[in-house]
Order: sequence, then structure tokens, then C-alpha cells
Amino acid sequence: MRSLCYPLRIVGFAAAALLGGVILLADRSELATDIGTASVTVSGETARVVENVVYRQDVTRLGDVLLVDGQPAEPITEPTVAAMWEIVAATWPVDHRARLRQLSVIEERPRNLVGVVHPSSVGGWVLSLDAVDLADRALIEETIVHELAHVLTLDPSVFTFGDGGCGGERIELGCAHAGSVLADFTAAFWPDRTRGDDAEYVNDYAGSAPHEDLAETFTSMVWGWTPAGEVIDAKTAMLAADPGLAALATELRVLLDS
Repeated sequence: MRSLCYPLRIVGFAAAALLGGVILLADRSELATDIGTASVTVSGETARVVENVVYRQDVTRLGDVLLVDGQPAEPITEPTVAAMWEIVAATWPVDHRARLRQLSVIEERPRNLVGVVHPSSVGGWVLSLDAVDLADRALIEETIVHELAHVLTLDPSVFTFGDGGCGGERIELGCAHAGSVLADFTAAFWPDRTRGDDAEYVNDYAGSAPHEDLAETFTSMVWGWTPAGEVIDAKTAMLAADPGLAALATELRVLLDS
């Protein structure tokens, strides 16, 4: 049985993103570092630039990979970035790769950041991963599984970011559309949007918010380290009954076992 615990680590989702914009992981007043921009040529035309990402943590940018149809737009020459892309390419299912628009490889000290996704300003998602963790491939793989759960359940077709009217379930990030798995999960297990008993969560981080609870429960379901518990069993059953998440879990297990 595998276990995943992030006592001082951050994985998950960063809510705001615009080209040159700010990515907020927590308190706005804390230190942030711009990881920079660079133009990239795709098919003979400058398609777009590496998106600025500003983290709450103090980070060093090691490199970025722009993706076109799920593949790097240019050869990856930086060894650390290439090593990280190899893990992403081996873990992120090909049929979901078009959702990924950029991989940003960073290094952060002290070690508070594992990985995070945020919406790209041009559609799709930007995945950031900490190169400090390259020595622990399993941790990176687990983080990618967690982020994929966000990518599916926070997709614009089922989730609207920000304030405004909500016909589904509102969480801190925005509105989970009625009938979506995140809306059903929130209504069933976070009815008053407050944390329950510790026994209701696969780990401590899962108790931080409904969308993180869903992502961590999904990760535990994929890896097979789900702890016993009536509420946890009910959460896992709900995710396993969702066609999209069930299919993704099957694909991930095949990739992770290969």
C-alpha cells in the first residue's frame, strides 16, 4: 500500500492565470517570483510565448516546454527539463495530452512546492513541477495524477471560475456545474464547505478544500493506497462511478504499471 503525505508541500490548483498575470497559491502578500517569458516558434510562425507564472514561493525557473498537440514544440535541450518531460510523457495519457499547453520546470527552496496546474491564457492548462523532486519519481507521478483530476473536474465544460451566478455548487474557486462530479462530490461530502473529521479524508491535504479532496481521493484510488473508512469508501465509489474519471483511472494504472 502506498501512502502520500504532504506535511509542508503544496500540490493542487492555482486559480488565476493570464498571460503575464499572477498565479496565487495562497496569501497574496507573500514572496512571489516571476519565472519569465520566451518566444517559441511553431510551424514557422511565432505562435505564443511561455506564460509568466508568479508563485507565492521563491522559485528559480529552469525551463519551459510549450506543447502542440501534446508534443514539445521544440527539442528540449536542458537536461533537467528533459528528465521532467520524460516522466510527464510517460504518465500523462496521450488522449488527454492536448489539454496540456505548457510544462514549467522550477526549483523551489525550501521544499514547499511539488506541483500545480492553472488554466492557460490560450486554453488548456499549464503544469508546473519542482525539479527538486526528480529523485523521487513516484512522488512526481502521484502529483501528475492529482493534477489530472483537476484538469478533468475543473474543465470549462463543467466548471466556471470566479464569482457570479451558480446553478450548481459554489466552492472557493468558482462554480461546479450542476450534474458534474465535482458538484455532486461537494454537495455530498462538503455540504457546509467546512472540514469534517480527519477520518473522512485520505490524507490531511484532502481536507483543505472540496476540489483537493476529490483530487487526493482520486489519486489514492488510482494508486491503491486508499485507507479504510465509511466516508472515504463512499467518496471513492462516487469517483469510480463517474465515466470520465473511471476511464482515466484505468489508463493511468496501465501507464504506471508499465
